[in-house]
Amino acid sequence: MTIWMKPTLTDEKIEAMEPLEAFRYAEELLDSRFPREAARVLRPVAELEPRNAAVCELMGRAHFAAAHLGPAEEAFRTLTELEPTSAWAQKALGLALDRQSRHREGAVHHRLAAAMGASERDATRVELVDRPGA
Repeated sequence: MTIWMKPTLTDEKIEAMEPLEAFRYAEELLDSRFPREAARVLRPVAELEPRNAAVCELMGRAHFAAAHLGPAEEAFRTLTELEPTSAWAQKALGLALDRQSRHREGAVHHRLAAAMGASERDATRVELVDRPGA
């Protein structure tokens, strides 16, 4: 389902949602390009389930799309702790660090993602950081 108009969400509406309902609604909001609202709806679920990988991933994606890079980094760090063999999680953390101009830190995670076979772009990002004068 695509949400066409910006949703009007009250704190009461969000609090009344069951966790699974809130998670699914946050997915719809993010898919419909309302990342700030998605993060807001997902916040109570993240507080309830702080070590749930799916919640961390969706929260990280919502914050990243909203350009809330600190919270996105935090969510992706938790995700890499929960799923250290996830190339996607490593890449996402690397991108969050890159967008904060922390390329050297991001390169570590791009290296891991490349070693896990994520994509050649990860190796290219590492080469850009490693070149002389960078």
